Amino acid sequence: MKETKISTKRVYTHKFLEIDEDLVKLPNDQTSTRVILRHPGGAAVLPITKSGEILLIEQFRYPINSTLIEIPAGKLDEGESSLICAMRELEEETGYVSTHFEHLLKIHPCVGYSDEMIDLFIAYDCEKIEKPKSMDDDEFIDIKLYTLNQIEMMLDQRQITDGKTLIALEHYVRKTRLKTIK
Repeated sequence: MKETKISTKRVYTHKFLEIDEDLVKLPNDQTSTRVILRHPGGAAVLPITKSGEILLIEQFRYPINSTLIEIPAGKLDEGESSLICAMRELEEETGYVSTHFEHLLKIHPCVGYSDEMIDLFIAYDCEKIEKPKSMDDDEFIDIKLYTLNQIEMMLDQRQITDGKTLIALEHYVRKTRLKTIK
């Protein structure tokens, strides 16, 4: 079932990603082309405030021409750990900080054309700070606080379509509801 790379041609380079076109040998000895977006990876964090509210952001996403409800996330800077990235993105995108992070899992968000891997975290006991790190110049974000019941309703009504956000929220809702059953 494995495909073997015969050659690679770099077709595009940007400040944080590259696009390669690989010629591969298929299991049936035929050849094919694979286009791969090479990405340094990222981290995303589901922030939970001290009062138990869930902090999400709304951000316009140009590729789909729509505003999405998401958890804070961003790409890894060179040499940066995923936890440090999650902490940085939480502060930059929301103005909140936390010292209590739980690693959930690693996900591959788009395996058909990218090698990107995102580490998902939950940040507990988040607190708003007076002078947070600045957002990127091209980011325009609205911050929203939700109760667990509101999140469950939004999930039921399919108002959230971002994959990383769905995974983190479903995990948190399940974990929280299991605690109340015990």
